[in-house]
Amino acid sequence: MAIEKWKDTAFGSDYGGDFQQFLEKIPSKKLTLTEIYKRCDLKKYFDQPDLLSQRTDNNVRLENPDFDQFVHYEDAVIALTAIVAESERNGSADLTNAYGSKILTFDISKEELLTLKKALTDIHNNTDKFVLFEMLGDDKEDILVDILEIIACINESSNKK
Repeated sequence: MAIEKWKDTAFGSDYGGDFQQFLEKIPSKKLTLTEIYKRCDLKKYFDQPDLLSQRTDNNVRLENPDFDQFVHYEDAVIALTAIVAESERNGSADLTNAYGSKILTFDISKEELLTLKKALTDIHNNTDKFVLFEMLGDDKEDILVDILEIIACINESSNKK
């Protein structure tokens, strides 16, 4: 399982872990991006990528009735694409092997996979635009290798659809 290998990259940061928990709270047998978009504002960055150039701490607002909750865009995208890649590759993503408590599956189209691939590729190619990479020391190269693996899995899945 790749999710076990990628767990520190996808969920090791506070924000990546928060996004994982956010996804695990969605009460659905199969998650869809549409359902996720209803509960956070991640889609606005996919629809208007120029927003990412306006500041380095782009925050994705998550639905939380108790308090305003935000995660960094790059953490949300890395976490989401890792889970989707694992789900596409194996039929589900067993997050109990990666700091989580559930097994998630996705119903996702080829176009949605390509959207995720584009977003993750942009993160990989423009690390200077994102707060996550400002905080990393020697781990940056390992994270970039994991991101390339996730991109390859997403690409492989989109080619099969």
